[in-house]
Amino acid sequence: MSRSEELLWISQVTLLNDERAFGKLMQRYHTRVRRYFLMMTNGDRALSDDLAQETFIRAWQGIDGFKMLSSFSTWLYRIAFTTWCNHVAREKRHLSLDDAQAADAVYCMSDEPPPDDERAAQLRMAVAALGEAERNCITLYYLEGLSIKDIEKITGYKQGTIKSHLSRGREHLRQVLQIYGKDETK
Repeated sequence: MSRSEELLWISQVTLLNDERAFGKLMQRYHTRVRRYFLMMTNGDRALSDDLAQETFIRAWQGIDGFKMLSSFSTWLYRIAFTTWCNHVAREKRHLSLDDAQAADAVYCMSDEPPPDDERAAQLRMAVAALGEAERNCITLYYLEGLSIKDIEKITGYKQGTIKSHLSRGREHLRQVLQIYGKDETK
């Protein structure tokens, strides 16, 4: 889908309340939004699907508020980020495992086959061990390929803060991966 097609679909959704046009937008962005949530939830597929669905419901309900001041993907990631923050706030009192234990539990209980590449599994566990802000910035910047300016719009963090989170996140990843003897961050 080209940028002009995307604008056409957005126009049809906002002007005509066209559900099929919104479905086209969902098709384009569903995998990316779900991948973001998979990273944030340490691989919990069911929760990632639920949060992605909640994101798209909120996008549908709020599409009239999209003013095209940024790209549609930036606007959608802002909704996903807010959905994630709301989820964390709701669940904070229920968390009993620390991040490293949660990552271990995800990989032990997952019904996905074990990764073919041990380094990839170690990298996922290292990302899971990052603090929430660092994991958000690392995921949006490296995995989703968003610019620092877009991440600023999505998260509300200042550019300097984002750069700090990226730097600290890379350093934490390097330290964790050195423990495994596989420093792949250089």
